[in-house]
Parts: sequence; C-alpha cells; structure tokens
Amino acid sequence: MSRTVVVLGGGISGLAASYHLSRAPYPPKVVLVEGSERLGGWIRSVRGRDGAIFELGPRGIRPAGALGARTLLMVMMGGSWLQTLEASGCVLSQELFQQQAQEAAATQLGLKEPPSYCLVHLHKNCIPQYTLGHWQTLESARQFLTAQRLPLTLAGASYEGVAVNDCIESGRQAAVSVLGTEHHS
Repeated sequence: MSRTVVVLGGGISGLAASYHLSRAPYPPKVVLVEGSERLGGWIRSVRGRDGAIFELGPRGIRPAGALGARTLLMVMMGGSWLQTLEASGCVLSQELFQQQAQEAAATQLGLKEPPSYCLVHLHKNCIPQYTLGHWQTLESARQFLTAQRLPLTLAGASYEGVAVNDCIESGRQAAVSVLGTEHHS
C-alpha cells in the first residue's frame, strides 16, 4: 500500500519538496495544500508600468506577523550607494532612507503615492534573517517532533535560509527526510 505525503504550503520549499517526492524511485502520493490563490508563496513577479519585471524573493526580511503579511514592497539599499553617502559625511537618518526608498520605488515601479506605513531599519554589513535565539528554538522544535514521533518535517524560509536556493534545498532535504533515503533527481 503506497503512502500519502501532504505538503502544507505551495511556496518554493513546498514546491521543491513536492517535486523531489514525486521523483523518488517509489514515489508516495503527494497532496500539495496551498491556502492562497497562487503558488510560489512570498516569491512573485511584479510588472511595473514600464513593463519591467521585478522578482520579489522569499519573506526573509519582511516584518513578522500581520505587518509582514501586509507588506507589499520592501526596498533594500546599500553597497556602494551607502558607502558613498558615508564617505561624503552625510548623516544617515531614517528620513533619508525613507526618501531614497520612495524615490527608488517611484523610479523603478512607478509608485508615486507615499506608503501608508513605513518601517526603516539600518542594518550595516548584514541582511537580517532571524531573531536572536532562532536556531535554539528550531532545534527544540525538531527535538520535540522526534521525541513525540510526529510525522512532520519542517522546510522553508521560516526555518533555514531565506534565499531562493536555501528554500529549494530545504524542500529537497524535507523530501529526503520523508523518503528516508538520499535521493538525487
């Protein structure tokens, strides 16, 4: 009797897990459950008025909770632009970053209206991913799942890595865990 594996969430990790499960030598029946009207999770393409396509990545930098669910656009600035500002002696303020982000959104996406809510953070030399203690919480959750013998595997940007390749690998590793053997497609 073949088993059924339910994948909760059609984001990039859920899609990767479903793909790898279906490609196994003896694939289980795979049921993908997605709560929204589209697949891809936080990853989506947005077309600007000028036809330019912007790829929005996984949710790694959006605010947590309800605010993050309502975040439509995140502007990240840095690199040589920030270094040039610092070298010129410019005062790095939240107002400056908000103004620059709104100008970038207006230029790149044609968004002229100011945001209804704006949250500005300066994170020098890093891309914030998880809150302090995330790895310990994740390890505790895994230990609990193992101790309770729950047939659950965690995958996705909320757990290990926020980049697209991290999410795909997380889905692959979840499939490997469910299948019980290393499988290469």
